[in-house]
Amino acid sequence: MKANFHTHTERCNHAGCSDQRYVDVAIEAGIEVLGFSDHTPYVGFDGDYYSFYRMRPDQLSDYVTSINSLKEQYSGKIEIHLGLEAEYYPKLFPGLLEFIKPYGIEYLILGQHFLDDDQHGLSAHWIKEESQLVKYTDQCIEALETGLFSYLAHPDLPNFDRSHLAFKREMRRLCEASNRLGLPVELNTLGILRERHYPCIEFLEVVAECDSTVIIGVDAHLPDQFTDTETAEKADELIRRFGLRTTETIALDRLEKYYATHT
Repeated sequence: MKANFHTHTERCNHAGCSDQRYVDVAIEAGIEVLGFSDHTPYVGFDGDYYSFYRMRPDQLSDYVTSINSLKEQYSGKIEIHLGLEAEYYPKLFPGLLEFIKPYGIEYLILGQHFLDDDQHGLSAHWIKEESQLVKYTDQCIEALETGLFSYLAHPDLPNFDRSHLAFKREMRRLCEASNRLGLPVELNTLGILRERHYPCIEFLEVVAECDSTVIIGVDAHLPDQFTDTETAEKADELIRRFGLRTTETIALDRLEKYYATHT
């Protein structure tokens, strides 16, 4: 793996080590392109929302300063990019775009951990009802259709019954939308490492059937994930098993183009 665009920092409260340590270990692992995409703040939510899942609004400036400094410090050694992982909350998303506008964020990846526009909205991890799964899929597709996200992280995050016909049907809708919009879907290696319910075989079967493009996302919460060859080999085996088409590049100019036309 030469590129990873899914990297967190300790600001999200559930990752560890310094920003520089991530860069040093990425270089050690042979990564040539490293994108930081910590969990974005959302203005308007209170402290409970930030206590575990993401950085606070007042931390964004430090995050940007740190990553941009590392870009300069490691120029010629590794290519570093500044991104954010964000949920799509339809009523709040315009406010997020306005909030991050001054900071020069290069890219967004979609990680739809919660539904609705409520900080106490349903966690995608706990989706059990078909109607909830449909809502998750609708919300993801609406987000991708904004044209502002560069890829869809852990699409198969909902812990819905994999044997239910609705699961493959909704995952197919996600893959078809991603194909239509020219966006990759993620094979999340943190899920492999921690033996989570994703990535799952049923989703990868749909990816293969739809011939969707796959991007590996380390979803790094610790730097040593970059040198975890055992997990990387498991991901490679899944790619070979299903004959998946992969990419290591993403669009890095979507936000820039948006802001250029939305003054």
